[in-house]
Amino acid sequence: MFKRYKKIKIPIKGKKYTLAVADTSEKKSIGLSRVRKLPRGCGMLFVYNTPVNHAFTMEKTSIPLTIIFLTKDMEIIEVFKCRPYQKKKVRPESDYSYVIEI
Repeated sequence: MFKRYKKIKIPIKGKKYTLAVADTSEKKSIGLSRVRKLPRGCGMLFVYNTPVNHAFTMEKTSIPLTIIFLTKDMEIIEVFKCRPYQKKKVRPESDYSYVIEI
């Protein structure tokens, strides 16, 4: 999965995850939309150089995801449970610097 992506390993709620790092506009735009089955313990980390407040959508994503918005200090701002092809956009109440999709 994501052979040309840098990967990091981090614990989330007591479980170990390997996250592909989306650190370019192209990688962020694609996200996990092309994934048909997400292996257990895998996901994606979106990295923003300055805090942003873009909405995320699941319109092109065929798998359910938990989307976690984080501050620059990696503190959780808000968590959304999203369904495949969900049209409703999700956005936290404040700016964020990182997003994890698992």
